[in-house]
Amino acid sequence: MSKKKSYMNKNNLITEGFFSKIAKMLGLSTSEEKQLKKNKKVQNIIKDLNNDVTEFEKLASEAFKDIGIDRKIDVTKYKLKDFI
Repeated sequence: MSKKKSYMNKNNLITEGFFSKIAKMLGLSTSEEKQLKKNKKVQNIIKDLNNDVTEFEKLASEAFKDIGIDRKIDVTKYKLKDFI
């Protein structure tokens, strides 16, 4: 029996499930989503999260370079849609 090649990435499935559960728990409507987009506190928190992700990428790349591995770390940046 031959194995079929699956095009589904398990990591993507995990993150999609995670964010969809958060959205279900919050139960936001479209008007509430618009309010969150305009909310400066929420936008600043997401901006800070992305800055921390960038800092992690730099530190991890340097740590790999110190070990002798030439690898660039690339983590996707977050948007408000990821949490809604």
